[in-house]
Amino acid sequence: MISVPKPGVHASSGLEIGPRRLHPFAPAGVLAAILLAGCAQLTGSGIGDGEGLSESEQVALELEHSVGFVDDPQLQSYVESVAERVVAQGKRKNIDYRYKILDMPVPNALALPDGQIFLSRGVLILVNSEDELASILAHEIAHVDERHASQRENLALVTSPIRLGTGIAGWATGLIIPDLGDAIVELGESTTGLFLAPYSREQEREADRAGQALAAAAGYDPGGLVDLLDTMAKAEALDPESTPEQSWFDTHPSTNERVSLTRKHGESLTPAVRPVSARDRAGLLAMLTGLVVGENPGKGFFDENWFVHPELAFVMGFPPGWEGINTSGFVGAQKPDEETFVMLALVAKGTDPMQGASVASRKLEIDVKSNAQPGIVNGLPAAKSQVQFKRNDGKVEKAELTWIAHGGLIYQVMAVAPLERYEAVEDIMRGSAHSFRALTNEERASILVVKLRVVEARRGESIAELAERVKTPWSVDVIAVVNGIPAGEPLEAGELIKVGLQESYTAQAGEPIATPTSP
Repeated sequence: MISVPKPGVHASSGLEIGPRRLHPFAPAGVLAAILLAGCAQLTGSGIGDGEGLSESEQVALELEHSVGFVDDPQLQSYVESVAERVVAQGKRKNIDYRYKILDMPVPNALALPDGQIFLSRGVLILVNSEDELASILAHEIAHVDERHASQRENLALVTSPIRLGTGIAGWATGLIIPDLGDAIVELGESTTGLFLAPYSREQEREADRAGQALAAAAGYDPGGLVDLLDTMAKAEALDPESTPEQSWFDTHPSTNERVSLTRKHGESLTPAVRPVSARDRAGLLAMLTGLVVGENPGKGFFDENWFVHPELAFVMGFPPGWEGINTSGFVGAQKPDEETFVMLALVAKGTDPMQGASVASRKLEIDVKSNAQPGIVNGLPAAKSQVQFKRNDGKVEKAELTWIAHGGLIYQVMAVAPLERYEAVEDIMRGSAHSFRALTNEERASILVVKLRVVEARRGESIAELAERVKTPWSVDVIAVVNGIPAGEPLEAGELIKVGLQESYTAQAGEPIATPTSP
């Protein structure tokens, strides 16, 4: 058996503030119910069928599947309360506004034309006052209020350039992700970097102006937008070598221009009476504490060639040197420059691995169940079967399907290679399938996650001294930027400072993120 290295090496250990190109191993989703539910289609994108759903509903569903939402009812309720104060000042009273926090480390926010507003946890970590929170919500609400979406041709999807092997046949991914698989192969991309087509620069300027007016009318300081823009710009500057991709600034006017324009416009506005229920900085930070910083290891992550999923409590090794990918629908690895790959996915709920064979037979329209052989993989009930098939281009491929029951769920490992090359890679692919095993409690506890915490400064203490005292992995510059304070000035006694602290993943781990429904 392949021995797994200690998990946690690639779990978040620092603050990923600036936008960065998604790594092929970037955890983008949970191996769970989404695999059986299928995904909606955005008209013209070729993803799913989208039957009965509006374009906004389709995009929201795809965001849920490919990015996921933060499960924090208290924070969710707080964001909604601030947003509704802003919405009450808007022009369109017939919009059913809804708000979600995206489980995304990159600072971002977006609005759908039907009133669905999304903020990333990455942008919330940068917020330092309720005025700033209200300002970014107001900016997105203004897009809806001003009907900016109707001025675009459609809500086209923009995906990140994570390539999937063209050798993954449509039926193969369709088996794993109903309805979505064919589209992924057709696009040749993963949907892990899903975003909307951009608004125009002038629409963004208008949303800045209108949003500031909405925030002021709701009793908030319109200068909150200036402060947040300044923080976001400094956050990006912390990583000058990163590729500006998928951040709020990608499609917006330049930061210097926006800060200048919003400062001038904000000075011309007189805020209404501040809401009695508005929270001070301490109250705001109490809502934000506990947010995951950087990538969320709970969604699963690669540690070299090993994939570790702490929520579903399993680990599996993929062939060393193969190109890995972790999407909302499956985890896999492809042999470089070959149409040869191994993929892992959830396919059913239950304890009998033959249920997975039944699902495969139905999806493939090939009887793989009758040839399935029961067995054991690392103490877990398993079954396997082989099948040959001819692709649309006439090439013949061979696949070995392995189903493993673990934790009330049925996992499927599919190893596929061209028939003429299958024998050369058969052992290593089978070894990959047979490496699947339960994650031990000790390994789970060794996984580290960085969470946002709030600490009190001591009188005259420097940021560097505070960082050393609380053992944060953040640098002095990161702490200064995230808190909106000068890096070199001494701190006041009792001053509240946001820091990221490394913790064991199991310290506050809850139930599994999701459980699939019966197929």
